Parts: sequence; structure tokens; C-alpha cells
Amino acid sequence: MINQNLLGLLLQGGFTIFILLVCSLLSIKVIIEKFIQFNCLKEVHVNSFSQQIIELSRNNKINEAIDLCNSNFIKISIFKVILPISIVYKYILENINLEKEELQESAFNKLDQEIVKLEKGLGILATLGAISPFIGLFGTVIGIIKSFSALSLSDTTQYSHVMSGIAEALIATAAGLFVAVPSVLFYNYFTKKIKLTLPIFDEVIQNLIRTIKKV
Repeated sequence: MINQNLLGLLLQGGFTIFILLVCSLLSIKVIIEKFIQFNCLKEVHVNSFSQQIIELSRNNKINEAIDLCNSNFIKISIFKVILPISIVYKYILENINLEKEELQESAFNKLDQEIVKLEKGLGILATLGAISPFIGLFGTVIGIIKSFSALSLSDTTQYSHVMSGIAEALIATAAGLFVAVPSVLFYNYFTKKIKLTLPIFDEVIQNLIRTIKKV
């Protein structure tokens, strides 16, 4: 009964509800993928992997360290997440003969490339957070127009159309906010997560470069 009432309520929202439903599904998809990906960027995971690579490098086991970078990933359910730092580490170890300053500069350029990949999908959340209220507002306007059109008729049987238009307007507004609010919240959360993770990446990269240049 509740599901039927909910479905009926959604159908009253007009065609904009179907647009917002697609936006909602897209938002949920991105949020789930990014939440799992960012959950693997915890400091404990980064530090644990870094210690293994540094220990191998300190013992001059460069090839073993590269193999570890190639095989390093965290599997959660159907998702396989590769730590961005493992890509950077592999690059450093494969270019160990570069001068320290050059190696450091190129390593951080590589890190920037991985951060760009990490940010992929956040633009979708930002866009959905920005446009969803306007899609809902468009549905609101359509509903109000329908209500005024019904009011312009003197026939009292049109009152049901007035109420239907008002319902459509309110449902469309609520649906727009329902999509926008989580999108904006998670966009801000993921953006902050990247900012907090960058210093950790910087530190472990510096530690590896200092280690291999002493070998």
C-alpha cells in the first residue's frame, strides 16, 4: 500500500519527475563508486603500502617493489581499487636513475595526473547539485500553470485539476531538492577528502625518493 501510494505520488509530479529520477540514479552511482574509492585512501592503507615499498627499496629490491606496485589493489565487493600512490611509486622506481630534483618534479607531476583521475565523476555531482533544483522549479512552474488554467474555467468540476496542478508543482520542487542536496553534500565531502589526502601522498613520495637516493 505504501509503495503504491509513493508511486502514485511520484506520477503526479509530471514528466520532470522522470528526468529527476535519471539524475538521482546517476548521482547514486557516482556516490557509491567514489565512496568506495575514497574509503581505500585511508592513511592506514597508504602508510602500510608505503612502508613495504620503502623497505624493499632500502634493501635494493627494486624489481620486487615494482612488482608489488603492479599487484597492489584493494578489492571491495565487485570493485577493484588501485591506490594512486602505487602508480606514482612505480613511476619513481622505473626512473630511479634520474637526478633527485628531476625525479621529484616528475613524480609530483605524475601525482597530479592521478589526482585528476581521482576527481573524475565529481563534476557530475557538482552539475547535478546545480541543475536539479532548476529542473524541479521547471516542474513547479508547469504545475502552477496547469492550476491557473483550471482556475480560469468557471466550471467547479475543474477544481480537481487545480489541486492536481498544485500537487505536481510541490512534488517537482521536493524531487529537485531530493536530488540536489545529497549531490552537493557528497561533492563537498569528496573534495575535502582529496585535500586531506594530498599531504599524506606528498610525505610518502618524499620519503621514497630520499630512500632510493641513498641506495
